[in-house]
Amino acid sequence: MVKQQLRCVMPKEELQNSVSELKTHLNGAAEVSTDDKEALTDLAVRLEVMLNGSAEHWEEDLVEEFEKQLIQYEEAHPLIARVISQIITTLNGMGL
Repeated sequence: MVKQQLRCVMPKEELQNSVSELKTHLNGAAEVSTDDKEALTDLAVRLEVMLNGSAEHWEEDLVEEFEKQLIQYEEAHPLIARVISQIITTLNGMGL
């Protein structure tokens, strides 16, 4: 039972760390447009709401939306793309 709880807690901690890292990179990325920053920040906030248990259920389209953002950022902003990729991998590992 402890292992089962750890499997659930660890991905959530990983996601929270990744969301924090994503916000840090976005705040430091002067070359990213305000609209793009807002779109990705809104997505990160939606994920945080789910992580905090404030949402009734996990949004199934969240992974797809992060994948769209990954495509947008992967060439021009590799650090941001790496963090988005980590988020996608963790969400997929949780079965989303």
